[in-house]
This record gives sequence, structure tokens and C-alpha cells, in this order.
Amino acid sequence: MKLKKIFSNGRINILLKYSSIKYIALIIAFLKGIVNAGALGPELLGVLGNLLLILSYLSYSNLGILYSMNREYVIYESTNEKDKASKVISTSFTALLVLSILLIAAGIIAKFIYKDNLGNYILLVFIIGILEQYRSFYINYYRLVNKVRKINFIELINNVLSFVLIIISIKYFKIYSVLIAMFIADIIVFIYGYKNSEKIKLSIDKKVLKDLIIVGVPLLIYNLGFYILTTVDRLMTINFLGYRDLGYYTFSNQLVNGTMVFISSVLFLYYPKVIKNLYINGNNDRRQILKRIEQYTRYVEVLGVVLCLVGIILIKPFTNIILPKYSVSIDIYRILVFGGVFSEISYFANVFTVSNKKQIYSVYLQCLATAAAVILNYIFIESGMGIIGVSLATLMTNILYSIMQHLIYLKILNLKISFIRNTLKVYLKFTSFTVICIALSFININFILYIVTLSAITFILYYRNLRNMIIDMGKLYRVSN
Repeated sequence: MKLKKIFSNGRINILLKYSSIKYIALIIAFLKGIVNAGALGPELLGVLGNLLLILSYLSYSNLGILYSMNREYVIYESTNEKDKASKVISTSFTALLVLSILLIAAGIIAKFIYKDNLGNYILLVFIIGILEQYRSFYINYYRLVNKVRKINFIELINNVLSFVLIIISIKYFKIYSVLIAMFIADIIVFIYGYKNSEKIKLSIDKKVLKDLIIVGVPLLIYNLGFYILTTVDRLMTINFLGYRDLGYYTFSNQLVNGTMVFISSVLFLYYPKVIKNLYINGNNDRRQILKRIEQYTRYVEVLGVVLCLVGIILIKPFTNIILPKYSVSIDIYRILVFGGVFSEISYFANVFTVSNKKQIYSVYLQCLATAAAVILNYIFIESGMGIIGVSLATLMTNILYSIMQHLIYLKILNLKISFIRNTLKVYLKFTSFTVICIALSFININFILYIVTLSAITFILYYRNLRNMIIDMGKLYRVSN
């Protein structure tokens, strides 16, 4: 099967287009940051940073309804309860409308509390927060009804239009330019989403709303906890090391996020389907679920290994040529990128807990992982390892979290199998690969020899897995044609 034919497959083509747009969004976000920094200066940029922080926290004001909408809609669809599935959409949409009224009221109160421009900024942020909720709603809605092209269009509008408007006006209107550009882009996204979706009734089903909140609040806490977990390393860096090290670390982390975009795009698009396939009460055999998760996880691992290999090889020439001042970030990246893959390896175990309404266990795990992150960061920093120690602490936290999430899923699945044997089956090879690659990164060897050694190790460990994945892609192509 020729690769050209595989990539011409409809589903694979959609994935490639969506991930390409996400990469474009990353590039635009990077350029937008440069434009904002240059036009605003340090003081106004600091104000804008705080306003965007408020905006990020406003995304958690919906009681987790948008998170639970994904789960409830899919489950009702899988059991052929289309009326209830429709009520999930209409109840979620209407609940956001009620939330909008509350947020506008809060924004108006803030305007009277904070005088002059700051009050206006905050009111605009609350209005943008409302529109961002609806943008998330429509992205989730189109994902549920499998209209990915519309998601692509929303992403393009949101990123390209706002960037163009900022470039045109930021010289004259400063922070207002950034906020109004976001507002206009979100308004157009809302109009596009509303006109291109099926007619949504303004109604709230009390039972559906209750279920959405019961499922959503733990998911909200989980996502907020995950956000807090990902900021522990930065807080420890600021408190113990300083802003220079934070700059190196942030740069490396941004590159890791860019490396993982393709995997995260694939997982995002297939989330509804995975929710359905991993639901125990949806006539899915437990043994079959175990087999599916092992297969899906192996695909993520293989993709992660390929991306890691490319990333840890290219990071050195990229940094030395483009941003030589950030050469310290090379070793940081070569540690953090493996942590990113470990997080994705536990993705399907996490989705399984959500699908079967056991997400509270993930909340408990977040608390444990956050405590472990603080302790590990403190130990490594106090031992004199500096920012490399912070990176290793983050990696170890990701490994702990991933393995514990896997064990939770096995416990919920409740099959008579060896938890230890199954966990080793999933994690041993990639853990070995991680240790070897990080060790090689700290050995002072010729760069060409480094590339050859890494490639040889990857070939020995993963050739068969990569070959099997390509064969499976070929089968997918034949089935869809």
C-alpha cells in the first residue's frame, strides 16, 4: 500500500488538515505575542497578561457543562435515544445563555468598581468570555456531529482574523485593539456557528441539566486541577530559580506543545467515538474494551516515539540557528517531550473513566500528582540540579500520573488480570526508550553519532510496531474505499 494512497483516505486527510490548522494557530499565537510585546511595551503587556488570565479562568464558569455535553450526547446517541441527545444540546446552549446574563452583570459591576480604562477592559473581557464559551460549544457540537471542516473554519476565523485586526490597529488602540479584535472574531464565529448548525431550541430539561452538572463538575475540577498541575513547575521555578530559567523552561514547553499537536488533534477529533467505544453499559464487552485501549494506546506511543525522535534531533540545529540565546532549552526540551508522550499514553484510560462516570477518581489523582510535583521539584532544586531538576521532576510527575491513571482504569474495568503485568506491557518499552534517550542527551558525543545511535535504538525497539500501524492504516484505507 503506497503512502500516497493512505494519506488520500478521507479520515486521514481530515486529521492532517485539522492538525495543520492547529500548527498554523500555534505560529499565529507566537507572532501575535511578538506583535503585542513590541507595540504595548512591558507595562501594558503585563496588564494584557492579567486580563487574559482572567479570561482563562472565566472558561471554568460553566460548571463543566461543555465537558459533560460531549459524554452525555454520545451515550444517548449510542443507545438510540435521539430525543434525549437533542435535549443535551438545547439544554447546554440555553444554560450558557443564562450564564451569559450572569457574566455581563459581573462585568458591569467590575466596570463601576474599577475606574477608567481598566473597568472597560474587564467588561470587554467578560463579554469575550461569554463568546468564548459559545465558540467552545460550537467546536464541541461540530465534533459530535462529525463536521470537522466547520471546526477548521472556526479555528481559522478565530486565529487569522483576530491577528490581522491586531496588526492593523494595535499601534493606535493598544490593549483595546487586542480585546476588540478577539471580540469581532468571536462574534463572527458565533454567527457562523448559529447559521450552520441545526436549529437549537431555547429550553432547559431539568433532568438533563442535573445530569450535565453532576457529570460536569468533577470534570471541571479535573480540568482546573490539570491546569494547576501544569503550573506547579513554573511557580517553583519563579520562587527558587528566577525568571531567566523560567524563560528557558517556557520556551521548551512551547516547543513540546508544538511537537504534540498532531497527536492531540487526532485524540480531540476521535473523542466522541472513543467515549462510545469505551462505555461498559453500551453493550461493549470488557475484554474487548481492554483490547481496544491497548491498541489505541500503542498507536499513540508509536506516533509519540516518531515525534520525539524528530524533535530531539531537530531541536539543537533549530535553536542554535534561530535562537542561540536559548541553547539551555535544548536539554530541557529533550526531557519534557517524553513527559508529553507519557501524558498522552494515559489518554484512553482517562477517557474510559469519564465514559463510565468515574471521573472523581481522576480528581483524586490530580491532588496526588500535584503534591508529588511540589515535592519532586523541591528535592531536585535543593539538590542543585536547577532547571534540569525541574524538568526531571515534571517528567517523573507525568510518569506517575500516567501509570496511576492506567491502574485506575484497570480497577474500574474489573477483569481478572495481573495489573502489574498489564502495566509493564504498556509502559516498559517506552520507559526504557525514555531513559536511554535522556542518558544519550547528557553524554558529550558527536552530533552525527548521536543521531545515528538514536535512530538505531528507535528502529530496534519500534520497527515492528511502526510497521503494524502502517499496515492497519492500509486496512483502514481499503475498508473506506
